[in-house]
Amino acid sequence: MKKLKLFSMALLLIAGSMILITSCNNNEDDAEGIVGTWKITGAVFNPAYDPGSGLTTDAYSLMFGQACSQDDLLIFQDNGTVISDEGALKCDSTSAQQTSDNYTLSGTTLIILGNDTTSLTSVSINSSTMSGSLSIDFGGGTPANIDMTLTRQ
Repeated sequence: MKKLKLFSMALLLIAGSMILITSCNNNEDDAEGIVGTWKITGAVFNPAYDPGSGLTTDAYSLMFGQACSQDDLLIFQDNGTVISDEGALKCDSTSAQQTSDNYTLSGTTLIILGNDTTSLTSVSINSSTMSGSLSIDFGGGTPANIDMTLTRQ
């Protein structure tokens, strides 16, 4: 259950990162730039973080170590809805294939509003890549800063 909650939190954070990644200053242009299907392809602790087994910068393998987590998609729609899709491989066969939340993009901050609110900052986006930073508390008391990279599908 703890693993599923960590995965859900990571997925929300990723979704948030995707929205935050836009380089335009015009909110209408930003929303159009984020619209589409994205997959998280990179996550780096910045600075290095100790998840209990020593300092590391590799947040991707910690958050998305299972193949069933690596094919998940975030689908941003122009109506302020983001759909999280489990991809072809599901980690839990009883979970829904898709869930939806709402998002807002203001400047370089992306906020995904769902069971947990996720905020990404310093978002930039181009035709193929989105990036942004988020802060996650894994329960150790000191939040970890993670630089996220998403690739347009």
